[in-house]
Amino acid sequence: NLLKKLNSYNKINMKNFISTFLIFILIFSCSKDNDVPVVTSDARMKNSVITDIYASGKVSEQSAAEAKKTIFGKWNVGGSKTSTSKNITDCIFNYIEFTDSSYIMSLSISSDSGSPESGSIFGNYNLVEEGDLVTEVELFFSVSGEDIKIASLTNIEVIETASRFDATFDINFIIDFDEINIICSDLSGNYSADKEAAMDETIGASADSNHFKVIRNWRLSSYSDSEGYDLSAALTDYCQQEDYNPDTGEYDLIVLIPGCTIPSTFQVNLSTFGTYVTMTLDSSNSPLEIQTGTWEWVNAEQTQFKVDNDWIGTISSLSVTNWQFDSVEDEGLTASYSFTAVP
Repeated sequence: NLLKKLNSYNKINMKNFISTFLIFILIFSCSKDNDVPVVTSDARMKNSVITDIYASGKVSEQSAAEAKKTIFGKWNVGGSKTSTSKNITDCIFNYIEFTDSSYIMSLSISSDSGSPESGSIFGNYNLVEEGDLVTEVELFFSVSGEDIKIASLTNIEVIETASRFDATFDINFIIDFDEINIICSDLSGNYSADKEAAMDETIGASADSNHFKVIRNWRLSSYSDSEGYDLSAALTDYCQQEDYNPDTGEYDLIVLIPGCTIPSTFQVNLSTFGTYVTMTLDSSNSPLEIQTGTWEWVNAEQTQFKVDNDWIGTISSLSVTNWQFDSVEDEGLTASYSFTAVP
């Protein structure tokens, strides 16, 4: 099934599509206007049409346009050597990544088994200005189709030292994590973070490059595989499980999970920092589940990509509005995927 397969290499398990394929719920290195790209002015970008990855400064002294460039990128908090973050016993703030319009926050959450579980928060952000200068960055999360403000970032400063970029910022969460189904202590406080290097393909990326075309938000519009599954079956599979069958004595009876909401859509976001986000969404376009992982190009022609260092997709068609690829997955299962860009 599609959702189990995209994630578990069996059919696309939307619950884990993360292992199979790049929701967003973020991440996303292209703006909503990225179909009309503008060449980045910084000489180090080598005429790339992707947002400048070398911006720095105090956000409080910048306009919204300048601040977007400054915060753009993947900022590692938990792994930062200069981290001054709070010591939270049950949660670790791993990173926050900003694109031109969205963010993804990655957390590691302690569990009873002793092995940390991953948790992700994805949504849009807003730059608040006073007198043409940015005073805060608001983070939003979709609940029942409505964006609610969950946190704000202030006192953001990015410093470049020998081509290394380090940031400091304050974050204040204004809701309890359990309101968005994440069991975690309050992570409000002061943080320092280092910026992860962008993918090599970022530098010099033209508007005709597959790299530029693919780093955006996509909605799965069609799916088929060699076992006869289609998109409808894949979405339904999100809420199915194998139960005991008294007739066979095996756990081969497929039943619906009580209380489970069958997803309405499935989205994928790719960023120029090698991050992907997958989201299963309900009928109000609010996330049922968010997963993150990594992706990279396999060849110089940018026609093949690798997901989580596990499986490879081969692109058959790609534009700024449509994306199609094929894959050979677990036990020889072949699949075809079609995505449509989300405005």
